[in-house]
Amino acid sequence: MPRVLSIYIARRFSATLAVILGAIGVVAMLADYLEVLRHHSDDAGFSALIGLQLAGMRVLVQLDDLLPFAFLFGAVISLIDLSRKSELVVARASGVSVWGCLRGPLAVAIVFGALATAILNPIAVALKHRATNMEAELSAKAPREEGHWFRQTGGDGRSIVHAGSASNDSHTLFGVTAFVFDTDGGFREKVTAPRAELAGDRWVLSDAMVLSAESPQHPVDRYELPTRLSAAQLRRAFIQPRAISVWSLPDFIESAKRTGLDPDQFRVAFHSLLNRPFMLVAMVMIAATVSLRPARYGGAWRLVLVGAAMGFLLYAGGEIVSDLGGNGVINPVLAAWLPPIAALTFGATALLYQEDG
Repeated sequence: MPRVLSIYIARRFSATLAVILGAIGVVAMLADYLEVLRHHSDDAGFSALIGLQLAGMRVLVQLDDLLPFAFLFGAVISLIDLSRKSELVVARASGVSVWGCLRGPLAVAIVFGALATAILNPIAVALKHRATNMEAELSAKAPREEGHWFRQTGGDGRSIVHAGSASNDSHTLFGVTAFVFDTDGGFREKVTAPRAELAGDRWVLSDAMVLSAESPQHPVDRYELPTRLSAAQLRRAFIQPRAISVWSLPDFIESAKRTGLDPDQFRVAFHSLLNRPFMLVAMVMIAATVSLRPARYGGAWRLVLVGAAMGFLLYAGGEIVSDLGGNGVINPVLAAWLPPIAALTFGATALLYQEDG
């Protein structure tokens, strides 16, 4: 009987979670699609289908970031619905403890969290990186994301370069704008191109547009921009922790240590991905603390708001602690594991109090 009950509650919870994830995905994709249309509608070669493709390739990253909130609201809504229909009341009256009622949702959280870390995260990162490159290559305008600025020197002067995105090995830049100066520091020309390839000691910009004080803007099939930067130097400057999958982070952390780059923010990101199952379990337990109250007492929507407030406080506190760990103020491993441990402790204490008094 306990196994049947756990499977039943797990199915109800999974169905609610699927609806919430689907709703979040649709809303996020539509919002991103409208923004893509607004930003690129005048670009040559852009179509509504390409915009839909770009929005679809980024939706997994947004779902990946919002998983804890999806589990929080999924658990709150499903448990409140079970209480409203007196199913949890009957189960508790038959001798099933609160832990027995939560066995199914907790198992779903552990399995889903492990799969999200091992499979969803690498796929989401790869798709987002590909979408960013496509968007940067599509238009020479400033991309919707911040992109990358860097200063470089060459054989005949300095230049300031902005790239919308870069390939994983930093040998290719997308959505490039370069402001080129002569040896005396005077402005010489502005160059824009959909992409640039690193070839030895120079960037090769294909299908570039060149504008200078002496001549109007004109196309150039191949524009060479000298540089003394290496691909490794650019990669260390460009890379962000959230742009690296969980499987690539350990190697990057070791590489950062060898090259003198501060690895703390990458260690925080890596351990935050490792503890995701525990974070999702904590969200289910926090949801249970405000959802197991019998429905006859009323106030269901107040409980939902309380759960949302608790989830927001946990998220905000986790972000603050992660920033402290990423900047070396506290140990990065402790910064990554402190939020789920604190949430688990709070949830377990509240449930034990409700169960045993």
